[in-house]
Amino acid sequence: MALSRLSWRSLSALVILPPLVVSVYIALPYYQASKQETPLPELTYMQLDFPSIKTNDLPIQAQKLALQRLSQNDKSDVITAISTKIPVTQPQSNREEVKSLSSDTTLSLDINKLDLSGLSPELAARFESVLNDPAEYDNNEAIEDEPLESNGYLELDNSGSQLSGRLPPLNFQTHNYTNKPSHRWVKVNGKEVNIGGSITPAITLLEINPRDVVIEFKGKKIEVPALYEWKG
Repeated sequence: MALSRLSWRSLSALVILPPLVVSVYIALPYYQASKQETPLPELTYMQLDFPSIKTNDLPIQAQKLALQRLSQNDKSDVITAISTKIPVTQPQSNREEVKSLSSDTTLSLDINKLDLSGLSPELAARFESVLNDPAEYDNNEAIEDEPLESNGYLELDNSGSQLSGRLPPLNFQTHNYTNKPSHRWVKVNGKEVNIGGSITPAITLLEINPRDVVIEFKGKKIEVPALYEWKG
């Protein structure tokens, strides 16, 4: 009885063992492969900086360019002219030379081809004005000596008849006065002008006071009330 049981068990073991060994043999490579970690490729990246854009300020007024060019040639003269409020006037010799050029009908000039870099901005503007309209320059060439007020200025609202037909029309539209002279400006004939600037080639703005301005025209200092309109 005991021998039959042992034989049965041995037979069962022999029947079960081969399939089990085969299964283990087949499954073992898959098991080993599952245990191995697959390395991930290393990621690389490049950091790009945000592009920067540089811009240059464009000139707004041709007069500023001319003043900058003048300051490079003679900076000290420009500072003196502004601080003392003395306008740059055209020398008599230069005035006669310009007039002689304009009166010569046989001389043909092209303004665009002339090199005016050596002249001051005001003198260059007057030179171009004379070439463009010589008749107007001849009519306003000189002003006879007029009686001045006690402060040395000719008051336009009281003595305007003396300048009638000589002083060009002026329409002061805005009067901006501050404690800092460099921040003062007026708007005249549709153009903003600071102290020391030119209203026309023949008119320079000397002072901006709380209730009036002082201009220079043909060597004469003229006091003009704020927001005053002169018909010419």
